[in-house]
Amino acid sequence: MNTRSHELKLSVTARQVEDVTKAIFHSILFHRSTGKYSYSNPGSGTFSVGTLGMEDMDCSTVNFTYVRCSSADLEQWLTQQLEGFTAPLSQQNPTGSGKVTLEFYERKKGRWLGLGPAETINWEVWRLQLVLVSPGSDQEWQDHQQKLVDALAEVVLYISDVVNRPEYIPRNPTFENLPNVFDVRFSQVQPYLHRVTFELAGESVAGAMRKLLHTFAY
Repeated sequence: MNTRSHELKLSVTARQVEDVTKAIFHSILFHRSTGKYSYSNPGSGTFSVGTLGMEDMDCSTVNFTYVRCSSADLEQWLTQQLEGFTAPLSQQNPTGSGKVTLEFYERKKGRWLGLGPAETINWEVWRLQLVLVSPGSDQEWQDHQQKLVDALAEVVLYISDVVNRPEYIPRNPTFENLPNVFDVRFSQVQPYLHRVTFELAGESVAGAMRKLLHTFAY
């Protein structure tokens, strides 16, 4: 199975880093989530799917509204995963930049007779690069805002196009295999298994190690 990769790049001001990152990642997660599965008989594989709630979210630093899953615990989890990226980047000088990645994966049993530790295999990866800008005049600010709104709209349309393509996604799992396909920790929503990693321009080795520890501390 080949991993599908999607590369996105946007120019933002320091204050817009968190808003823009959340707008894009929540938009992706909305399309890569389902309602909770309820199995009538764990052994049969027959299940029903609960309702996936949605809500509009207005950005506070750019005139843009996006749709996200109506899930307080998913919002809290994503905020925690992104804070190691958004907080340092928003404090950098106007020439700073960084990349943050959302990876979707599934767990597979060990290759030898199903024994050994499960493997994690990525099936879709979204990489977002943010480049900081600092508009000087009011006109430059207005131009930047409009360009960013247009760029965000294009990204959301691109996400919608990608998820509607007839490409690989993990098949509906049995009850036993559910945690190997979906993240079941959330109470009202069931996203596919995913993780967040990030890299800041000029990051030191120590910083990279802290990032790695943060990524796998869940």
